[in-house]
Amino acid sequence: MVYIRSSKAMAWYAVKVRVSQEKKVSDRIRHELARQGMEHQVKDILVPAERVLEERRGAKKRERERVFLPGYLFLEVASDEYLPELMQMLRGVPDVMYFVSPARGSRPIPLSESEIAPILSRARALTLASEGVESFESGQLVRIVEGPFSGFEGYIAEVYPEKQRVQVRVKIFNRETPVELPYSHIQRI
Repeated sequence: MVYIRSSKAMAWYAVKVRVSQEKKVSDRIRHELARQGMEHQVKDILVPAERVLEERRGAKKRERERVFLPGYLFLEVASDEYLPELMQMLRGVPDVMYFVSPARGSRPIPLSESEIAPILSRARALTLASEGVESFESGQLVRIVEGPFSGFEGYIAEVYPEKQRVQVRVKIFNRETPVELPYSHIQRI
C-alpha cells in the first residue's frame, strides 16, 4: 500500500542533528522560528525521549530522561509549501545537519503514519508518565513494584514532589514502617 499525503496536510519530517545536542537544537529551532516570524510553519518539534532507571558506580538508582533516537528530531510542518523556506532557515541553525530524504540534497519526503506512530506513542508514554507522577496523594493505597520491598502494599504517608519520592507506610512484622521510595517503584491499587 502506498501512503499519499495531500500537500496541504500537516506532516512529520525527520531532521538529522548532532548527537547529544537534540534538546539544545530543538530550543534553537524554536528561537529561530520565533525570531523570523515562522512559528506558524512548524506545529511541533519532537525530541524522542524515554524515562530510564540508571545506576552509577553502585549508587542509588536514579530516574533520568534518555533520547531513544540519538541524532534525530522530528518536525511537524503545517504544510509542505513551507518546506523550502524552512530548509533554508535550518541551514543557519548550529548543529542541524540535514533533513532526512531519499537522496542527500533532494526534497524531503514526509514520514508515513507507520513510521511516525511508534515514535509518537513512545514519546506520549513519557508525557503520560510525567503527568501521572504528580498524581500521588497522601492516604492512597499503593503496591511496591520494585526494590527490596517489592510485593508489599501500604499507604502513602507523605509526598515529596520536588524529589519525585513518596513515603509509604508498610506493615512489616505487624508494625508500620515508613519506607521512602521513588515514584517509579510504586503503583496505585
